[in-house]
Amino acid sequence: MKKFAFEIKWAFRYIFAYLLWICIEKYFGYYDHNISKYFLYSMLFNFVMIYIYILAIRDKKKKYFNNVMHWRQGATSAVALSVIIAILMPFCQVLIHRGIAPELFPNMIEYRVSKGGDLATAEAFFNLKSYIFQSVFNVLSYGVVVGAVISLMLQTKSKK
Repeated sequence: MKKFAFEIKWAFRYIFAYLLWICIEKYFGYYDHNISKYFLYSMLFNFVMIYIYILAIRDKKKKYFNNVMHWRQGATSAVALSVIIAILMPFCQVLIHRGIAPELFPNMIEYRVSKGGDLATAEAFFNLKSYIFQSVFNVLSYGVVVGAVISLMLQTKSKK
């Protein structure tokens, strides 16, 4: 566990940023009167995610690897970070959809149906089980890819 203390610290920072983003979305009405803009603004969190991964991998390079980090070391750290975030994400989704924004699913279903969508399809997509699956899958897939690219950019260049 101590081996992954660094990634655990950054995973909790990620979760905090994610919950803060959700609160901002709710404040600006993207779960009710501005629901038509929800997908656009929720996708903007990807920039926050990338920034957090940059900070985490750069911090790991500086504090753990003494500014000498190979791509594999950074990518391994990014994978570990992604897995830890993915483990925390179901709890985060329950907190969001049962506590912070329980109105999102009914409002999103109503919005989709009003735009000509099928009720059964909307109900199958906008529910807690689906969002837990999506969030875990997205964190794992985006996190690994973004982490690998960032590790490539932040690796220590060999002097030849």
